Amino acid sequence: MNRMVYLATVAVALASVGCSKHEQRPAAERPITITTAIRGMEEQSAPQLEEDGSGAFADGDTFTLYVYGADGSSSAIDYTLGATTLYWRELPFAAEGTTVNFAACYPVQRPVEGRFGFDLEQASDPDLLVAAPIGVVAGTERPVGLTFRHAMHRLVVAFSTTDADVALDAITTVCRAKASCTVDLTEGVLDTTGARTAAFTEQGARAAFLVVPQDPADVSLEIRLGDQIKRYRLDELAPACGALAGGKQLTVKLGIRNGQIQLDDCVIEGWGDQGTIEGEIIL
Repeated sequence: MNRMVYLATVAVALASVGCSKHEQRPAAERPITITTAIRGMEEQSAPQLEEDGSGAFADGDTFTLYVYGADGSSSAIDYTLGATTLYWRELPFAAEGTTVNFAACYPVQRPVEGRFGFDLEQASDPDLLVAAPIGVVAGTERPVGLTFRHAMHRLVVAFSTTDADVALDAITTVCRAKASCTVDLTEGVLDTTGARTAAFTEQGARAAFLVVPQDPADVSLEIRLGDQIKRYRLDELAPACGALAGGKQLTVKLGIRNGQIQLDDCVIEGWGDQGTIEGEIIL
């Protein structure tokens, strides 16, 4: 019985010493804990996404963590969940008690002063995710929560028909739009000044395109059905939808009836609401 009491006393004493050391640990030796979340798309990739575009990163996923101070000092880190351990001492410009900013993007980029170019045709993953900057007090051991959002706009063209002789899987849709931009992580914004235009092609009854945020007048659709070809500017199909916004999805539904392509409706869904448009298109 005395031995048991002795062991219990030693355990309590050790725990007290551990707590004391933890409380006295210098700020530079404290770890930085990162937590992540994803908001807003559809197709699954790495990271895994739900149908509404929300999802989560998994251990092994790597993104760019960009930390910067008020004086312009910064550090860009390839942060791998479940593998990277980051300490405040690794951010020499983050003096204890001052506020520094944490931003991030996926896939990995090489920002210079917080900025990098992004091209949808050349990107390893065109679904760019950006976490807007948040202020963090240097030296804290509280988790740093990053919320990633889809930076691109998602344009979906969906076809339906009541004509038995129309094969929807034979429809080809070509989207021409701005495909490049400059991303500023410190502001969480995209700049399309001098953007390059590219053409993207999808086959079948449903075509989905990622485009940089832009005016609908800069986007055109070419629809090929058999020997018929029809071209439209997006602002002609959806004159009231407004600018294509990042993190939102515009769906254009085209019904093929009696040899005509008819615009069923045009709505923003999933990522936000930009209105509903109705009209008619004839091939």
